[in-house]
Amino acid sequence: MTHIVWVGDGLTTELAGGKGRSLDTLARMGLRVPAAFVVTTEAYRAAVSGTLAAELDRRVARLRPDADMTEFETAAQSIRDWLFAQTESHSADLEIRAAYQKLTREGDRAVAVRSSSAAEDSAQHSFAGEHDSYLGVVGEDEVCDAVRRCWASLFTARAISYRAREGVAGDAMAVVVQRMVDARAAGVFMTLNPVNGDRSKVVVESVWGLGEPLVSGEVTPDRFVVDKVSGEIISREVASGQVGPSLTDDEILELLDIARTVERNAGTPQDGEFAIDDSGIHLVQARPETVWSAKPTHRVTDGKTDAMAHVLRVMTGTKPKN
Repeated sequence: MTHIVWVGDGLTTELAGGKGRSLDTLARMGLRVPAAFVVTTEAYRAAVSGTLAAELDRRVARLRPDADMTEFETAAQSIRDWLFAQTESHSADLEIRAAYQKLTREGDRAVAVRSSSAAEDSAQHSFAGEHDSYLGVVGEDEVCDAVRRCWASLFTARAISYRAREGVAGDAMAVVVQRMVDARAAGVFMTLNPVNGDRSKVVVESVWGLGEPLVSGEVTPDRFVVDKVSGEIISREVASGQVGPSLTDDEILELLDIARTVERNAGTPQDGEFAIDDSGIHLVQARPETVWSAKPTHRVTDGKTDAMAHVLRVMTGTKPKN
């Protein structure tokens, strides 16, 4: 049974989850991806098996679909707390500790611990924002705890509801453990314009420092729209109060090249996340864009909605108005 695999070794979604498989693909394309290992779905299934799995199924089955949201959230939280406690002694624990030591042998010991379910980030389904991720995790005990919390996040109220609504069954959780980038700036790119679905544009949003406040909607990002063919930077919006744009023109154009490469390899529009340090641009995630990609080609229109609204639509599963 395989409990630990390394990004870059040729991973499958079944073993490494959607996020782990995506990072592996990016790394094998020669793009700059921070070093990472994956605690596999097999590790999760070994930890949640037998009588524990049966009891988990029983507790989930007891959730009442007609319960109000507060009651549903409370019941789901109880399941997560119980599962976290029940998986304290599991067979992959020592392997996770050894892999963390290997990953952080040189340089900063801080890592990101990200959920990577077997069903997430496909062209048909996006679980973005449904499962847990933890940044700046330091130490073996803390990493092992974060892995178990990611396992438990299969059973957030939103994740349970999403799987029921989309007909997703038999999901299992892998977990990506990835070296943190000491980011000067970070952000997201989209290989279409999320305002109107225009596939001839790449939209980049960025902030100073780590990108988590951007994804969570806590800050207003800088926003750049770039022509995918000519490379012209068509528009720039620098957030008020900033000391200056968080990206240089050279970085924007390098992100354009990266975005085109990722989209061309995937064959479908992509959403990506990046971080920039003194050594350059690092890709920390890419997934299929799910809001506009399934729509037929249509006339491009102007709009006021920013790219962050598109990210939030992906996270919540809502559709844009026609």
